[in-house]
Amino acid sequence: MRTPAIAFASLLAWAGVHASESTPRIETKPSSPPPAVACLADGKGFFRARLQGSLKADLDWGNAGTECTGALRPDGGIRLGFSRPIYADGQRLVVLFGIAGLKEGASARELPVNVTVIRQGTGEFYGTQGDDKCTLDEVHQHPIAGIPLRNRLYQVTARGFCIQPARSLQGEGAVLVTRFDFSGRIDFSEADSAADPATSPQTDGRKAP
Repeated sequence: MRTPAIAFASLLAWAGVHASESTPRIETKPSSPPPAVACLADGKGFFRARLQGSLKADLDWGNAGTECTGALRPDGGIRLGFSRPIYADGQRLVVLFGIAGLKEGASARELPVNVTVIRQGTGEFYGTQGDDKCTLDEVHQHPIAGIPLRNRLYQVTARGFCIQPARSLQGEGAVLVTRFDFSGRIDFSEADSAADPATSPQTDGRKAP
């Protein structure tokens, strides 16, 4: 977890008005609705967290309606992201985890993690700007489609906490993620070419993670 279609529909309407009575009418069916957003195909994805400070929320996101992504970071390690529209105007809250020490298929305990919180479309970015403020108590990976298949997908399940807040990258304010746990996915055959938002305050927050 995006029209020529509009122009095509207009053309059909024009043809229906100007065609002779002997011309067969073309019946059109409404377009199919977009596929529903879901984190994991088996329905077991989720994201839960408690946020305090400039952004306050108790998040309990189920699999349906939650977008989750994961790929290799350009500077090593992996990046996992979770997002969902939770505000009245449709703006999304995005939470990113940068994990430098996690290897493909491995489980680990007490692993440092960098956390970034974004309210998209507002310029609100909060980053720990380092992996010494938050910790993964434990993390486990289970292959969805693993080696030797080309797509090396893993379900990543983890829980952790932060002892210091993610601070605003463009002004004052801070968000403390007191606890979090999640089950998402990562594709080790893909590389995330984007710079880490936690060290790139120029990012405007309007793009999906």
